[in-house]
Amino acid sequence: MSQSRTVKAGILASGSFLTTCVRLISAVVLARLLSMYDYATYRQTLLAYAFISPLLMLGLPQALYYFLPGENKRPRTVLVENLLLLSFMAGLFTLFLLFGGNRLLAWRFNNPDIARTLLILAPYPLFMLPASAFGACLITRDRVKQVAVFNVLSRLFMLGTVLTAVLIWRTPAAAIVGTVVGAGIVLLPALKLMFTACNVGSLLPSTKGMWSQLKYAVPLGLAGIIGTISLSLDKMIVSSMCSPEQFAVYVNGAIEIPLIGVLTGSVIAVLVPDFVRMYKADQYQELRALWHRAMVRCLAILLPAMGFILVMAPEIMRVLFSAKYENSAYPFRIYALMLPIRSTSFGAVLMATNHTRTITIGSLLGLIANGVLSVLFVYFIGPIGAAWATVLSVFGLALFYSYIIRGYLQFNGKSMLPWKSIVQLFVAVVLPTLIVITILPVLPKNDILRLTLASFTFLSILFICYHKMNIVKVTDLAQRIYNRFNSP
Repeated sequence: MSQSRTVKAGILASGSFLTTCVRLISAVVLARLLSMYDYATYRQTLLAYAFISPLLMLGLPQALYYFLPGENKRPRTVLVENLLLLSFMAGLFTLFLLFGGNRLLAWRFNNPDIARTLLILAPYPLFMLPASAFGACLITRDRVKQVAVFNVLSRLFMLGTVLTAVLIWRTPAAAIVGTVVGAGIVLLPALKLMFTACNVGSLLPSTKGMWSQLKYAVPLGLAGIIGTISLSLDKMIVSSMCSPEQFAVYVNGAIEIPLIGVLTGSVIAVLVPDFVRMYKADQYQELRALWHRAMVRCLAILLPAMGFILVMAPEIMRVLFSAKYENSAYPFRIYALMLPIRSTSFGAVLMATNHTRTITIGSLLGLIANGVLSVLFVYFIGPIGAAWATVLSVFGLALFYSYIIRGYLQFNGKSMLPWKSIVQLFVAVVLPTLIVITILPVLPKNDILRLTLASFTFLSILFICYHKMNIVKVTDLAQRIYNRFNSP
């Protein structure tokens, strides 16, 4: 990647990383302050919104990536049209919760207490959906740094409102009140920054403009809707088929580490415009080379993370959520198996080649597979089966996309992926993983000390392996750090 791409991806990555860390801190603290049942109530309440929010968004935030770039005459009008559509969709879910939907979801989740917390949550979509346009709006106006800073500060503020409420009242209802209040306050500066970035044009929307955004957003958004729902589907099924306590244990472990969104999300967001340019110019080999470089760089971080999690998951869960959530290590390990696949985005390549319909079809197939397998596996082997179903559906979807991309870009099986680099990385990660497994019996009993010593051992040996195998050269790394700190 050029320096400009690297800088932009780095800024987005740092903001995403800190944002995800704030979410993790919130879960860690609430798991310790609330009982397992109350913690499940809080997570189930937010899960109801998280599950439906992709459907409410309809891909509208992503539409700004298309309509705002190069728009100099009416960017403010485009923004108003987008925000009005998002607010309308948010209002539909709010009305659903206020007029009986809360009781329906409480029955479906086997938890009568969330009927009350869902009523408290009712205004939340009215704040969060308009705010979802923030990132796309400012990135298209070349204000990446503002996105990163705002994401961090806003999440820290919302974390503060939630924790303050729970520290005073120690109830899931208090946590939801803090969540709603924080979202409402954060929306105000988000709107100000968006309208500052889009300060030209009328505030009056047009029906034609809104319809154009809908026509563009819905087909693309449908794939995102299906994909997001598919990743939350296992939690919905566990919530509906198991007890709240079982759900609490599962949901703490069924998480993808922050590195996924930080690396692949930020890198792909920067690379998609280059993918589009190369595809339109029939530069398939250049596109593949750029895609492979980004994939290998992400994999060099995600693959070691997978190895370390597979070994140290129980200690990680005990340190984060306390000993009562030790069994969360099982879904955590299973989810870690998806990390190699998450080193890239097959959908981004298909978007660049204008095959969004294929993304929708693939996402739908993945959703169906995940749903069927989750129900079957949970029924036969318990909550842990939902994690296995999710992993299998993700791997199956990756194979489907790989086959399609190979045909569109005229790649053969050997050149489809950077197999040599992938094998090299796997070999480099095996040695530190095996050594950590070997020393586990002699490590101290204290979990923090165990993680500290294991991390130091793992990273030291990994770095040596990377250096010896020319994956990362010490001299090159030192030169990059020197250039970064001495650049004007």
